[in-house]
Amino acid sequence: MKKIEAIVPAGTKDAVIAAIKKVGVGGVTVHQVQGQGAQDPPLVGQYFSRDMIICAVDDPKLDDVLNAIANVACTGTKGDGKVFVTNIEDALDLCTKKRGTMDI
Repeated sequence: MKKIEAIVPAGTKDAVIAAIKKVGVGGVTVHQVQGQGAQDPPLVGQYFSRDMIICAVDDPKLDDVLNAIANVACTGTKGDGKVFVTNIEDALDLCTKKRGTMDI
């Protein structure tokens, strides 16, 4: 199982979430974040506002989810965002106390 963290401009958040859900991912978490890319000129105290969408994905769905995000968020211009993928080693459902990566 993988954790996807997609950092996208605020205007594309709803389209990205809809695309993720269309692929079959159930839950998402959204954060409002600020930052600047490595290639941006140094801006002291100034950052770009973005949304971070986090979801857990079964390995077989990973490519479909990444393609769905890219299809709706990519405009071909600088600042479209980034997507990070990491492994999920374990998970705990606080309500049921079940552990593991199944049915997150």
